[in-house]
Formats: sequence, structure tokens, C-alpha cells
Amino acid sequence: MSESLTELRQFAEALALDAAERVRQARRSVMVQEKAAGDWFSALDGEIEQHIRQRIAQAYPDHGFLGEEGGAAGAQGAEDCIWVVDPIDGSMNFLRDLPHFAVSMALVQGGEPLVGCVVDPVRGELFSAARGRGAHLNGEPLQVGSPQRLLDAVAATVFPKPHAGFLPSYVNQLGRVLSKVAGARRSGSMALDLAYLAAGRVDLFWERGMGAWDAAAGVLLIREAGGEVFTLDGLPWMQSAQIAAATPGLSDAWRDLLTR
Repeated sequence: MSESLTELRQFAEALALDAAERVRQARRSVMVQEKAAGDWFSALDGEIEQHIRQRIAQAYPDHGFLGEEGGAAGAQGAEDCIWVVDPIDGSMNFLRDLPHFAVSMALVQGGEPLVGCVVDPVRGELFSAARGRGAHLNGEPLQVGSPQRLLDAVAATVFPKPHAGFLPSYVNQLGRVLSKVAGARRSGSMALDLAYLAAGRVDLFWERGMGAWDAAAGVLLIREAGGEVFTLDGLPWMQSAQIAAATPGLSDAWRDLLTR
């Protein structure tokens, strides 16, 4: 790869900011469609993803692409550079005009994110990171929180869809978490949850049923801000549907609680 991480991060930031502005301008004027029971999206999701895909193909024609709406395109080998994109993370919030959703994108090579960013179109927040260069919010460095007990920590999660076969076991897991932490939050946007952990706004996260586009940018943000990310099934994060994250002092206790 000839491009520098700085160049790639700047490209990702500019493209994600452009996409976020398109999302912001389109609020309250989109058509709603249903993927499956309890899983909604709009035509705008596909339009934004296609716009991002075209811009990437123009700038980096040798790179692959993986999007939530359109699937995979281009190079997909183990060592290829692949852009992983969620055009509107938190679609249900977006469609209800609940102001908590984001554009998320990352460049992954060999199963590891190199650059990533999450943009909140409503609050004007740009979370970005490059591997080995730290994580930033609107240019300011990020650092995860430092609680030393689960009882001092705030957790974030994503509720399963109503048709998820693992829903009963998730509810049991949720009950264990609620009895051991200071509080739990369900925001409706996994990308922002992970970015918030990197920013120290929450301390713990877990989810089941994820896609790589949900996690790619957030994984890098958390790692570069000093946090830890792991999967609950032992698979690499891009193949796993069970991801968790924590501040360093809570990682072992968090894993034990979730897998008990």
C-alpha cells in the first residue's frame, strides 16, 4: 500500500463528513422500507452508500468495498484493503427523527482496521483514528475512562431484533449486567456507542448479531484511545457476531460477566 495513513485518514474524514451532510440535509424527507420484522431502512441508505462507493472507486480503484446495504465489491482477499461502510448507523433513530445516528467507515487490511471515522451529523462530531496515531474527536485526543469497578461503570448495548433466535439468552445476559454496573444505555447506534467508549462517555459495550460495518471504525477508535475489544465467541471481529469492549481495568471482569 503506497498511500500514507495520514492521507487515508484525511480521505476517510472528508468523505464521511460529506456523507453526513447529505444525511443531515435529507432528514424528514425519506421513504421508509422494511428489511425484516423490526428492521427498517430508507432509500437514502443505499444512495449514500453508493455515493461513498463511487468516491472510493475513483480515488482507490484497487481497494475493495463492503457495505451494509450493497454487500461486497472489488478486491476481497485476506491482505487486500477493504473499505467497510455503514451509511446510516442507527436507521430506526434516523427514520423517527430521533437525533442519534451516524456515518461510519473504516479501511481494513488483513482483518485489522487501518483508519476509521464515525460522524454524527446532528452534533457535528467527527471521531477519527489511524492505527498507531491515536484517536481524536474534532481534532482533540481521545482517552477511554478509568473506572476500576463494574459498579462504577456505564455500559452500552444494542438490543437484538425481535426475530433473533438468541433473544432469550441475551435477556439473561442483560439481567446480569444490570445487576453489576452503575447503569446501562441503549442508544440505537452501535457506531456512536463505540465512539463514546473511546471518548470516555461510557466504559463498557456488548452486542450480539453485529455486522463488520457496525464495528470496523469503532474497533480502531477504542484501541487507539487505550481500550480493549474482544469477541465472545473467539472469532476474529470481522467474522464474529458477538463483540465486547471495555476500559483496560475492567476487561477481565467484563468478559467474565458476559460469558458466565
